Amino acid sequence: MLKPGALLYLSDLLLQDDQRNRDRYARFAETYGTYGVFETGDGAVCRHHPSGWFTSLLASFEIIDTRRTTVTTMTGNTSAGLQILARKPAPGHRTPTH
Repeated sequence: MLKPGALLYLSDLLLQDDQRNRDRYARFAETYGTYGVFETGDGAVCRHHPSGWFTSLLASFEIIDTRRTTVTTMTGNTSAGLQILARKPAPGHRTPTH
């Protein structure tokens, strides 16, 4: 729960388009019922989303800044990431459409 005017910082990895990730998304799609989910070797279940998913998730927020990043994962691979700084609007405030 955020108070009106509070800032939210979101940082996550995006749906990747390299062959390694496409293969693992496809491998686990039936198990988890959606594309973009995968398991790691140590048993974690992860999900990558397309950038539009984050836009819809934050539709009621005022987006202050968005940055695309490239990060190195713990396994040494590079992944496309997204960082968003958003503000929860005050009651009655209309969020501009993008």
